[in-house]
Amino acid sequence: MCCWIEKKYITLPTYINLRKESMKKIILFVGIVACIFTACKDKNAYTLTGTFASNELNGKTVYLRQLDSLFRKFDTIDSIKVENGKFAFNGIAKELPVAQFVSINETSEPVAFIAEKGRIEMDFDSTLNVTIKGTAMNDQYQQLLNKQADLYEKMDSIRNSGTVTQEQFQEVDKASKQLVEEFYNLSYDFIKLYMTTQAGQYFFLHNLFNLNESQQKELISLATPDFQQLEGIQQIKKRIETKEATAVGKQFTDVKGFNLDGKEVSLSDYAGKGKIVLVDFWASWCGPCRQAMPDVVKIYQKYKNKGFEIVGISLDAKKDDWKKAVNDLNITWPQISNLKGWEEDCAVAYGVDAIPHTLLIDKDGKIIERNISGEELDFKLQELFGSK
Repeated sequence: MCCWIEKKYITLPTYINLRKESMKKIILFVGIVACIFTACKDKNAYTLTGTFASNELNGKTVYLRQLDSLFRKFDTIDSIKVENGKFAFNGIAKELPVAQFVSINETSEPVAFIAEKGRIEMDFDSTLNVTIKGTAMNDQYQQLLNKQADLYEKMDSIRNSGTVTQEQFQEVDKASKQLVEEFYNLSYDFIKLYMTTQAGQYFFLHNLFNLNESQQKELISLATPDFQQLEGIQQIKKRIETKEATAVGKQFTDVKGFNLDGKEVSLSDYAGKGKIVLVDFWASWCGPCRQAMPDVVKIYQKYKNKGFEIVGISLDAKKDDWKKAVNDLNITWPQISNLKGWEEDCAVAYGVDAIPHTLLIDKDGKIIERNISGEELDFKLQELFGSK
């Protein structure tokens, strides 16, 4: 028996051997292709495993999420139910690292991690505080969180230390400022490594107030063009420019609004007129502002007859609330507001993004301190007025 192959006769045994060799080559080729595709698929794979300290969350759904391109909302990538106090997600890391998030339910605060190839672990304690480990970037991120927590603890210790004399206060104040500077540099050094990636850009936004204005400005310049053009980033850049224009050493910027009697007034009605002026940005709805106000009242009573004035700028939106707070808190110094809340023109002009916030302006209208309050303000006024 024979078969016709390429116009030549061959015997059946020969034909069978040829088929075997051909099949081996096909199988080998398919295996090579499969290995190639598997390698391509798996080389950036990651596994995220989570462990809870108790089984109370068994049966609950855990969500894997990622921020959209505008950094405004979270999109759900995957979800899974907790079993035996554990959950796991598998994913493919992008060439440039991105931040992804785990939410224990749809409304909980998302926990960030870096979607980096390898095995990533999240360990939740009984209060759902989390420790992240397993890959280089996530280990580095956890180190940042640990160091930040340590600095927070030291800052709280300093705040609660209590001071008596000006010399003691100056020592504490110096130590506090050194810790703040260390905090700024800690966040800056970590973010700078990854600012060209989505992960770094997320951590920039998340740590914005852990960075000073010059660090914010530099990091934005390192980011991708798309990120720099985001509306929120443009607003940050504008705020930085505003703060640079109203920084310590600059002449005050005049602003206008209305007092409680409805009369239009300006900051220049008080600043640059030969008095030391404290500009106090506050609001009736601001708890820390109200808490600090008794100390401000005491300082005003102590120095008002020595050439000291306070001008309150309210970020209220309702005149009745503003007026009631002024009466309730025994505020007797001049007030200005346009009743625009966080859109208050006077606050925008100084780049104010949190209250209470203060400016101290010298007799000639130069800004000499920013965000000064409490004992620090008292000791500064003692220095300026040469009194105790």
